[in-house]
Parts: sequence; C-alpha cells; structure tokens
Amino acid sequence: MTPLTDNIFGLQIRRLKDLIANQAREAFWRTGIELDARLSSIVIALFERRGQTSSELAAVTGLSRQLVEARLKSLEKDGYVTSIICANDARKRTFSLSRRRRNDVARTVEIMTDFEGVYKELWCELDIDLSEAVLKLERALHAKPLLARLCNEYPEYEDLLCVRRNMSG
Repeated sequence: MTPLTDNIFGLQIRRLKDLIANQAREAFWRTGIELDARLSSIVIALFERRGQTSSELAAVTGLSRQLVEARLKSLEKDGYVTSIICANDARKRTFSLSRRRRNDVARTVEIMTDFEGVYKELWCELDIDLSEAVLKLERALHAKPLLARLCNEYPEYEDLLCVRRNMSG
C-alpha cells in the first residue's frame, strides 16, 4: 500500500519545488553562477524593473513581503543589490541591482531563460503544459477556495464554513 504522504497534493508540490530548486542550484554552481537559485526571482524582477520596494517585489514575485525582505538582506550583503531610502517616504527603501554583480545577473537571466526552454521540452515529454496547468489551478483556487470546495464535496464541513463566516463577520 502506498503511504498517504506520497499522495498528499501539497506534499507532492513541495517535493517538486525542492527538487527543482536543488537542481537549479546545482546548475548555477556548475556554470559558475554564485547566486543562490532561490534568490533568482528577485534578481530577475529587479533586472526587469529597476528601483523596486520590497512590497512591489513581493507583488511581482508572488512571495511574501517578509520573505522578500529577508532575501533582499542576503542579496545586499552579497553585493547583488543596493538600496536607497525613498525620497517621498523615509520608511521605505528602493532596491536596484548593483553594478558590481551585473555580469552575474546577466548570466542568471540567461540561464533562467534557457531553463524555460528546458521546461517547454519537459512539457512535451510529459504531454502536458504544467506551467499553463498551474496558472489555471491558481485562477480556479482564487475563484473558489479549497474550503468552499471541501464543503461542496463533503457537506459535513459546511458547519466549519458557517462558523468561520460568523467569526469574521
């Protein structure tokens, strides 16, 4: 019998995310890119849109603002980004790529672009465009969250949904 943990969707996604991250880190390392692959989404966002706040980067990357800020500290420490205080709001900082690491960033963008080509080949191999499927899944979950779906499928959970509505209302 297959263990339940092998079939829990959230755990499958987590394992897949970790596998991709580890393989990307190895590819970065073997190609001479010092940047931690986990930080690449922020670097690429800054490459495409200069002068972003942590909130703007969170919106672009889909990461939490707290995670973006932690990663920005690491990127700043390693010389990938610089920051300045926003002229119109001293509570905010604007982040940009540093000149010192510009070549590393260019190589990072190049390999990430090449990864997209690799993914397209992988989607053909699997006979599914997983990227499109993930976007559809995300839209579907925004339109109808898991709790609503759980209550529809298993009416015994409907009481939980009502309790939550009363607590928040």
